[in-house]
Amino acid sequence: MDQTKFKNLCRATSRALNDKDPEAFAETGMTEIDGVPVGLFFEEAKAPDRILCYIDIGKVSELDREEIFERLLAINLLTGTKTAGVYGFDPESDSVIFVQHFLYPDLMTAEELAKILQAYSVHATNLKRNLLDPDNAQPLTDILERSFNPTLHGLV
Repeated sequence: MDQTKFKNLCRATSRALNDKDPEAFAETGMTEIDGVPVGLFFEEAKAPDRILCYIDIGKVSELDREEIFERLLAINLLTGTKTAGVYGFDPESDSVIFVQHFLYPDLMTAEELAKILQAYSVHATNLKRNLLDPDNAQPLTDILERSFNPTLHGLV
């Protein structure tokens, strides 16, 4: 993939998502899906075979950081591969971030990418509601299964 193809994929994905401004997504790599900030990043010189996707799950409360960070580490232990994505903390925004690498983006259509990003938006919304709530005693495996199950959210 090159920079032109990346921008074209962003524009087409933006259209598939019914965004108001496809050009903005192509230029910045940033969009919002159902209130969830999403960023796509492409570095042609360093990694022309992948796109990095960042999904902002939400801010971490000062009071509950230790417990939430413990849960994040546990989730990474359950899901932490390059194909399943990883979870981290962005100290600049005080937010939990879900990071995914899309390998061989030349093989991906805009419609496929739009569906994936919509599913990640639902996942982020559910994690924000459940993972970032330290009073939620649901097992992490249940939280992840429910948040990633596209049939529960009408995406299939």
